[in-house]
Amino acid sequence: MRVDAVRNHRVIIQVAGDLLCHHGPGVSMDAIASAAGVGKGTLFRRFGDRDGLVRAVVDERTAQWWIAANERAADVAVPARERAIRLVDEMFELIVLRLRPLMAAMERTECTGGGASLPRWGVQLAELIAEVRPEADGEFLAKVIIGSMRSEMVEPGQEDTLRVNVLALTSSVLGD
Repeated sequence: MRVDAVRNHRVIIQVAGDLLCHHGPGVSMDAIASAAGVGKGTLFRRFGDRDGLVRAVVDERTAQWWIAANERAADVAVPARERAIRLVDEMFELIVLRLRPLMAAMERTECTGGGASLPRWGVQLAELIAEVRPEADGEFLAKVIIGSMRSEMVEPGQEDTLRVNVLALTSSVLGD
């Protein structure tokens, strides 16, 4: 990749993430292109469409978190039930508290568990659920848990209550 293309990619991801986080999921591609100092066509050539751009921003902002969370979730020295609850708590921190506007934009693309496929952290959760409860449909239950963290579930000022409820749901899904 050319040096200017690498720079443009970094700038676009940063600017798009900042705009989405500060102004919500309705930010236009025109606004992103203008703020990044590139043409709108560059966004479409690089990311395909708005959904591709949003996915790239979320992937960039979750990459380091995912590496650490995946390592903890894979630690077989810790019981699978405990790893699943810890993963859900970490997901809550990321999805609801740190990246809520970005995740709302992702929900519009149906990439966070509301659509046909699970994000990679959802796949990890489904595997942990299946390890704890082999008779259960781990993928479905992971979608239910992740779905309980969607932006429309979060009432301003009620994040702590939602966290308690999401963790209680997870504990219930996992059984005693």
